[in-house]
Amino acid sequence: MPKGESCRLYVRGIILGYKRARTNQTNHTSLIKLENVNTSPDASFYLGKKLCYVYKAKTKKKGTTYRTSWGKVTRAHGTSGVVRAKFKKNLPPSSMGGKIRCMLYPSSI
Repeated sequence: MPKGESCRLYVRGIILGYKRARTNQTNHTSLIKLENVNTSPDASFYLGKKLCYVYKAKTKKKGTTYRTSWGKVTRAHGTSGVVRAKFKKNLPPSSMGGKIRCMLYPSSI
């Protein structure tokens, strides 16, 4: 990598929504679409990886208005590379369609 070029240590993703059926939804399991992950074998690399949802609040806490919500990838969802994730506190409905970061740790390789 050339000198001065930034290095991103996470994979970008989008929050699709909660795991759901026709009538019920399970708020404690979120569906995440990761960038350039298109098959379930590709998604298996990300199992156990930490997820970080960064959002902005009005009031300052600890000197910043940015907050984070942490979770982890639990398993694949279907065959198109979508993964299921559980968060310490369930993601709010306002996060749907929002961006998420998938950290490349803990590593199993």
